[in-house]
Amino acid sequence: MGQWMYFLLFILGLAMIIKGSDWFIDSVIWVATVFKIPYIIIGATIVSICTTMPETFVSLTASIKGETDVAFGNALGSIALNTGIIMGIILLFAKPAIENKSAFKRNGMFLIALLILCFFASLFFGEIGRTMGLVYVGLLIYYLFSNYRQAKSLMRPNVEYDVEERLNPEDTQTIAEGAVYDKDEGDIDISRNVIIKKSAYFIVGIAAVIVGSGLLVDNGIRIAEILGVPSIVIAITFTALGTSLPELVTAITSIRKKVSNLGVGNIIGANILNVVQVIGISALVNPISIAHDPTIVSFQIPMAILLVCLAVFFGIFSKRNFQRWQGLVLLAVYSIFLVFNLLRENTPFLGPIFFQ
Repeated sequence: MGQWMYFLLFILGLAMIIKGSDWFIDSVIWVATVFKIPYIIIGATIVSICTTMPETFVSLTASIKGETDVAFGNALGSIALNTGIIMGIILLFAKPAIENKSAFKRNGMFLIALLILCFFASLFFGEIGRTMGLVYVGLLIYYLFSNYRQAKSLMRPNVEYDVEERLNPEDTQTIAEGAVYDKDEGDIDISRNVIIKKSAYFIVGIAAVIVGSGLLVDNGIRIAEILGVPSIVIAITFTALGTSLPELVTAITSIRKKVSNLGVGNIIGANILNVVQVIGISALVNPISIAHDPTIVSFQIPMAILLVCLAVFFGIFSKRNFQRWQGLVLLAVYSIFLVFNLLRENTPFLGPIFFQ
C-alpha cells in the first residue's frame, strides 16, 4: 500500500467519526426526549457526554491498542486547540459577554485544578495510572451530577417540564436537534418508521465511530513513522483537530446566531470532559506512560495549562465582555504550541531545551 493511502484512510477515519457522532447524538437526544427528560437536563448531562464522544472513542481505541501516547495526545491536543483556536476565534470575532461569572469562574478553576493534578501525577509518578483514572472518572460523575443539580435548580417551580409543553408546531426552535415532531399528535413522533430510523442511526453511528477511531489511530501512527515524528505529535495536532471539529462547528454557529457566550461555556465544559472522561477512561483501560517522553511534562502539559489559565483569567478579570486582543493572545500562544510540536528538535533555540 502506497504511503498516500495512510493519509486517505486517516481522513476517512475523521469523516466517519464526525458523521457517526452526529447520528449517534441525534438518536440519543431523541430517546431522551421520548422519555420526557427536560431539555435543560439533556443539555447538562447527556449532550455534554455525547459531544466529547469523538475524543473518547479515539483515545479509548488507542488505549486498548496500547498506544497511550495517542490516547493522551488526543485529549491534551483537543484542550489546547479548543482553548487556543476555537475560543480565540470566538473572542476575536464576537467579544462574548460573561452572563454568569461565578459559574464561569467555578468551572474554569475546576479545569485548571484538573490539569495541575495531571501535571503533578505525570511529574512524580511518570504515568497517569489506573488509580488516577479512577479519580478522574469519580470527578466525572461529580461534575455531571453537579450540572444536573444546577440545571434542575434553574427549572421554574410549578411548571410541568415535559415534551408536550415544550413543543410548539409553530416554533421549531424549541425542538431539540434529533427529535422528530408529529404535527397530528402534537408530540414527539414515535411511529414504527421513526423508531427503525433512529435505531439504525444509533447502530450505524456507533459502528462508524468505532471503525473510524481504529482507522484514525492506526494510520496516524503510520503517518508519524513516515514523517519521522513521535505519534504524540500527530495526536496533539491533526487527530485533535479532527475530534474537535464538533466544538469548532458549535463555536461558528454561536457566532453566527449571536449567542457566542454559549460557545465559550461549551469550550470550558468540553475541556473538563477531555480530562475526566477522555483521559480518565483511557487510563482505566491502560495506564498512560509519561516518563518515556520528557516533552510531555516540560512542554505539552504546561502549554495546555497556560492556554487554559489565560482564557479563564481573561474571563474572570474582564468587567463584562471578553476583548478581541485576548482572542489574539490565545491564537498566538497556540501558534507557538503548534510550531514547536511540528518542528520539535529543529525549533531554533527553544527546541533543544524542551524536546531533548
